[in-house]
Amino acid sequence: MFVRLLIFLIIGMVVYRAAKTWFGGATQRQVGRPGNLPQRADDALVQDPQCGVYLTRSDGIALNIDGQVLYFCSEACKEKYLAGKTDSV
Repeated sequence: MFVRLLIFLIIGMVVYRAAKTWFGGATQRQVGRPGNLPQRADDALVQDPQCGVYLTRSDGIALNIDGQVLYFCSEACKEKYLAGKTDSV
């Protein structure tokens, strides 16, 4: 009886660790940086003027308007911003 219990506990522990590795590994990865590269120390945070999200300059999509560089979190935000600018002019 004791041997069966010990075998079931060992099998359960192996299955638990395997499941934790397979399913838990995806949640621990760093998202947003290609190849999980570390951030540069001089990479400042900027705010998307359309949606207000803060992001690093290297992750943003740059747009130069009248000598001022704006950074957007996505092409969709950039397009919405440009559409709003042309509507108000």
